[in-house]
Amino acid sequence: MFNSETLEVAIGMAFLFLTMSLICTAIQEWIEGIMKWRAMDLERGLRVLLDDDQGKLTQQLYEHPLIYSLFQGKYNPDKLWRSPLTPGLGARHMRLHARRQLPSYIPPERFVDALLDLVAHGDGQRPAAAALTPAELRARAAQHDSPHLRRVLQWALDRGGDDPAAVRQHLAQWFDGTMQRASGWYKRRTQAVLFSVGLGAAVVLNIDALHVMNRLLADRALREAAVQQASQVQDAQAGLAGQAPDQRLNALRQQLGTVGLPIGWQPGACLPQLKPHGGWRQADPLALLMLGLGWLVSAFAVMLGAPFWFDLLGRFMTLRSSLKPTPAAATAPAQAPPPPP
Repeated sequence: MFNSETLEVAIGMAFLFLTMSLICTAIQEWIEGIMKWRAMDLERGLRVLLDDDQGKLTQQLYEHPLIYSLFQGKYNPDKLWRSPLTPGLGARHMRLHARRQLPSYIPPERFVDALLDLVAHGDGQRPAAAALTPAELRARAAQHDSPHLRRVLQWALDRGGDDPAAVRQHLAQWFDGTMQRASGWYKRRTQAVLFSVGLGAAVVLNIDALHVMNRLLADRALREAAVQQASQVQDAQAGLAGQAPDQRLNALRQQLGTVGLPIGWQPGACLPQLKPHGGWRQADPLALLMLGLGWLVSAFAVMLGAPFWFDLLGRFMTLRSSLKPTPAAATAPAQAPPPPP
């Protein structure tokens, strides 16, 4: 069971990791705005979905009016390049300059409408006709050039029968399944970026999680300052949500600096075993190892993400309020027993 001191240390560490995660998330969002990884993963997911490594069928889908209205520019399959780190289908990624204008999200109903229209009327060369019956759609699907797409359409028609809405629902579920896989690609990349940014921030700002924890254990005033700042974090984060990334970074740095945590490269904040004018060669090797381990702990904490630490900090604060005695209970005098009848 947590005692008061241990719980306050946990609150201080959760507050530190939450603030670090928010700072690194803002940096990660800025990088995402440049790299357009969501659009890249969506395009790659569509090619995997359609079994279209060369991007020809995917190009027809992107050029359909229902999809084309979601972005500006053109889809050019000639700009695909193969990544040596990702073998197999879907390893080809759209180059950065070619994916900047591609959409980051396609609604499932838009995809299904565009796909069925392509199957029914081709790439736009045929004149549009009335909506096809399931039997007519089955006949058109059987004539499609893609064996993979033919099989998927026949599966959806077999499952949906004569109900067009059921056919569309099965196709939407097929689309959503692959988009969940694409979301997994993006999530893993985001975690890797957060770890890299978190490690860089830990080194540049000297955020040694182990050293901070030891100082919190030894310094009651520091614990109280961290708990006081953590109690205001929910209101502070609500105000930061609508700000620009650079404004959020400045506000978060100020918020972290008001506590006075032992971070940074000031004397005594790092490797207290060093002499005031000593160098790294005079440091204890074990101290250097613990410093690197503290940086890694900070980076792994950032990789867990701000929502994790926000939720955990809220749980810690709720637990602390339940363990802390109320002023009335602490100061109220004991009541005398009632007189016997």
